[in-house]
Amino acid sequence: MSYQVSIFLENKLGHLKKVTAILKAAQINIRSIHLNHTANGWGILNLVVSSPQRAQHVLNDNGISAALREIVVVKMADKPGGLDELLKDVVKAGVNFTNAHGISVNQGDSAFLVIDVQDIPDARAKLEKVGLEIVADEQVWCAGMTGVSDFIGPQLFVNQRSVKTLNE
Repeated sequence: MSYQVSIFLENKLGHLKKVTAILKAAQINIRSIHLNHTANGWGILNLVVSSPQRAQHVLNDNGISAALREIVVVKMADKPGGLDELLKDVVKAGVNFTNAHGISVNQGDSAFLVIDVQDIPDARAKLEKVGLEIVADEQVWCAGMTGVSDFIGPQLFVNQRSVKTLNE
């Protein structure tokens, strides 16, 4: 199983920085970040991190309401057309997702598509039936690492008109 940490975050200067500082202090690495603008100055921040349960706990302990959401992470080829090939099988499986973002590790290695769907067990079964590889948190976190000292920074996927203030 894979999880993302979801946070309802006000679009104010320094709020994103507060989240990253808390995770840094807890030695939790961010693998991917996906920020969507909702309405009235708020957004949903979704993070794939090295320790989702611990991230939720430390954020909640620091006054930031964080929830765990199960997600489906599908492995794909990291090459031109890799996403297109994957989506052909997703369509064949009949899985419609409400939200998605990608994670690229090292060029030439595998990439991952993070999919948010209403019915996780049904989606997993359908995707596996057409031969797609569903990966767990540990596989996403360790992908591309050749040693303990390796650091792979976060991939940034932002869907917001005025996210500038959250990134400062």
